[in-house]
Amino acid sequence: MDQLSALTIIALVYAAANLLAMKTRARVSMMFICSVIFLALFWSGVPTTLFEDSKMVPLATSFIALLMVQMGSMMDARKLREEWRTVAVSFLGMCAGAGAILLIASPFISWNYAVAATGPVSGGVVAGLIMTEAADAKGLTAIGVFVTMLLTVQGFFGIPIASNCLLHEGRKLKARFAAGERALTAGQTGTSKWEKVIPPMPQRWQTSYVYIAKAFVVAWLSFKTASLLGNAVHPFVMALLFGIVFHELGFIETNIMTLGNANGMVMFAIMIPIYIRLAKATPRMILDLLGPLFIVFGATVAGIFIASIFLSKIFKYSWCLSAALSATCMIGFPGTLIISEEVAAQLSGSDEEREFVLSHVLPKMLIAGFTTVTIASVFLAAFLVKFF
Repeated sequence: MDQLSALTIIALVYAAANLLAMKTRARVSMMFICSVIFLALFWSGVPTTLFEDSKMVPLATSFIALLMVQMGSMMDARKLREEWRTVAVSFLGMCAGAGAILLIASPFISWNYAVAATGPVSGGVVAGLIMTEAADAKGLTAIGVFVTMLLTVQGFFGIPIASNCLLHEGRKLKARFAAGERALTAGQTGTSKWEKVIPPMPQRWQTSYVYIAKAFVVAWLSFKTASLLGNAVHPFVMALLFGIVFHELGFIETNIMTLGNANGMVMFAIMIPIYIRLAKATPRMILDLLGPLFIVFGATVAGIFIASIFLSKIFKYSWCLSAALSATCMIGFPGTLIISEEVAAQLSGSDEEREFVLSHVLPKMLIAGFTTVTIASVFLAAFLVKFF
């Protein structure tokens, strides 16, 4: 397939899914609808090389780095100190989900399948690859396919949970907004406004090209720094941290990619890696693994929901928010961003109300996603793989 045809198909799927998500008021996420449509297209004869033919896959990593910088530019560094509860809730919720697989699912699907499932379900691609390589080394080919399927469909379970839980949380925030509450500024919180080290650019220099160039510089520096550290800190995490630091210093502006009129295209590109594995999911593969998949995800959801009841009491978050944060282990980035923006947009009647809702849920969802998928899941998978 030629590049323009592939891009057109992807764009039409995104648009249709976005309209349907709006129609359901975010009860069914755009990402979930995209997954269903892409599966239907592949099974009806659309080339499975659709995403490769778009030529956007090689750009995805760089664009994700840019969006990490963008997210960092939107975060208030002083608020991050308050998010230790988010880290604790998301991490413990993820561990509860993994533990439930081992305790509840293993009698039905065998111990090896249960151990292998903890990697992708409690995190993302890296955790899944750890499990797949270990299974291949032991000649457990079927388990490798099982892990691939878990990675392919985990969003079908995690996205609706997070989306609907955030909708409940968003309604509470909407009520607080209607009662007169507003997002606090630095002055209102008693914190003096941070003196930027780097002064703002002259007005005549504030162009889209300059904004984009500055974002690329920060992304490049973050990846080089991560490389020098042997990637002990994940490059995407480093890009987020650099975005926060350089925003606080004044080098990059708030919402820098939006100022550069590039946020939409960046989002278009970085969503492609989410769906690329769907090209390998055949109907027969889905049918053969349907039972084990439902058992694994049923156990995971049960573990997360039960843990969220206790976590909400311990850390003083609502049950819905605790469940949404824990479910990020089945979503990851950019799903955490997209779901947060969808919920805020669907619940809000004004830009101010949308920003109020988003300012409460987005930082928590992003931090939870990085805690589970990017960091904790890799350590958990590396530990549990020893129990094959």
